[in-house]
Amino acid sequence: MRAEYFTEAVVLDKEAIGEFDALVYLYTQQLGRIRARVTSARKITSKLNGHLEPLNLVQLRLVEKNRFQIADVLKTGSLPVNQFKVLRLIKTIAPEAQPDGELWRLVTKGDLTEDRALKILGFDKQFAACQRCEGLEGLVFSTGDLAYFCRLCLNEEIL
Repeated sequence: MRAEYFTEAVVLDKEAIGEFDALVYLYTQQLGRIRARVTSARKITSKLNGHLEPLNLVQLRLVEKNRFQIADVLKTGSLPVNQFKVLRLIKTIAPEAQPDGELWRLVTKGDLTEDRALKILGFDKQFAACQRCEGLEGLVFSTGDLAYFCRLCLNEEIL
């Protein structure tokens, strides 16, 4: 079955696939975090490629048949550059196809902080302790482990 969606989205990231195609990570109000394929996005004549850069707010038409494919897109705005790290965090830890109205509202306003995003996604620092030593001071979130570590334990893990 084929479904079609017209929605607003924030472009979280874009990755090259093959010679001409791309995989775009989006966060939408209706669908949450999704991945969509863009055919021929990297061709010199592509009209979609410039609209699908990270930090862009876009309106798009998605076609779903086994997976999402972007059929049409229009850039409507962009987020400040200081939001790039937060968007990468959302791409990494937000559950796929799980919309969150509060997260969407804060992302599109462009004033979301990492701590606020982690809190919305269920990783509130207030209830956290170091995964290794159970300390409560100087906690840093590790996206690879989906856990908090104190700075001392984090440095030991890196070494």
